[in-house]
Amino acid sequence: MAITALEFMVLSSFREHRMLPLRPRVLELGESNWYGDVSVDQLEEEIRRLVTDPAERDRYLARLFDAVAQQRQGLLYELAGIFFDGVVQVGSYSAIDPGTPGSRYRFDLNLPVSIEEKFDLVLNIGTAEHIFNVFQFFKTAHDLTLPGGLMMHSSPFTGWPDHGFFNFQPTFFFDLARANRYEILSFICGRIKPFEYVQAKTHDEIPHLIRSGKIPIGSHINVLYRKTSQAEFTAPMQGYYAGTLSKEAMRSWHELR
Repeated sequence: MAITALEFMVLSSFREHRMLPLRPRVLELGESNWYGDVSVDQLEEEIRRLVTDPAERDRYLARLFDAVAQQRQGLLYELAGIFFDGVVQVGSYSAIDPGTPGSRYRFDLNLPVSIEEKFDLVLNIGTAEHIFNVFQFFKTAHDLTLPGGLMMHSSPFTGWPDHGFFNFQPTFFFDLARANRYEILSFICGRIKPFEYVQAKTHDEIPHLIRSGKIPIGSHINVLYRKTSQAEFTAPMQGYYAGTLSKEAMRSWHELR
């Protein structure tokens, strides 16, 4: 669970274009630290660019400079916290994680969690693949997101052998959105090192991107949803069997191996 260049790019861009809620209540499923592929200089530059209030900007930069100078234990979590404050510009931040010192909640994400609060932005940055009960995990994300709120899922797609229990296919996220009427705001396949990525606007684009070699080896899928209804969470049926794929996508299901 770490903020890489992929999450940095997506969240910075959505903040810049005012597509994130103002001062959102943020919940992370698995507390993220700072991965390190984005330099402290880049983080400083984004804070200078995105924070318009001079006093607030100076506070964030002072925290950043102090954290780097002091090199305290837990520095990577400090840097992640500065990112959430200065770039995402959170109103509040909470995390569910039984193994990190800064998490507010220590529930096992294999099981239902008892939190009454709902959140404007729920983040899964590399946690789902480590949770065996993925049905409950994605139901928890759904249940804790306010109607109209956003969910980000960032999970391994290709490569990453033995990193976790699962890699997630594009059809998982497209079918999850279809079953629960999520609006897909962004769908990206990206590799962390070296950093490269490609965007897909529809499920039908995925076979073309694979055939053209544009999806990097060892890539993650990063998808940002908007929850559009108050309906209960629905487990999806795979689009191929539900008959929701186009004829071309169904052909690709057989041809791409």
